Amino acid sequence: MALIPAKIITRLRATYTSDVAELSYEWAMRADGEVVRRMIAVNGRRERYPWQPVTQVPAAERSIVLRNHTYARAMLAEITRHSGHQVAELLD
Repeated sequence: MALIPAKIITRLRATYTSDVAELSYEWAMRADGEVVRRMIAVNGRRERYPWQPVTQVPAAERSIVLRNHTYARAMLAEITRHSGHQVAELLD
């Protein structure tokens, strides 16, 4: 039986650059409060890795995130920057 993934509230693309490679990631915030990311490119070559959990939105802020997508985008961008990535493009 397949599990139905939670609805995605907002997404963005980000990059992480090191001396060895430039990695591109897609980040997403789901309606259940889970923040996930997956690698989508290495040095411009497309890849498709599975989603990896990063963190969970605090329960006290979950209802705000569901009602206010602008706040959700800002929160996701802040989590992304805190992880050392540079936000490249807001998708939603």
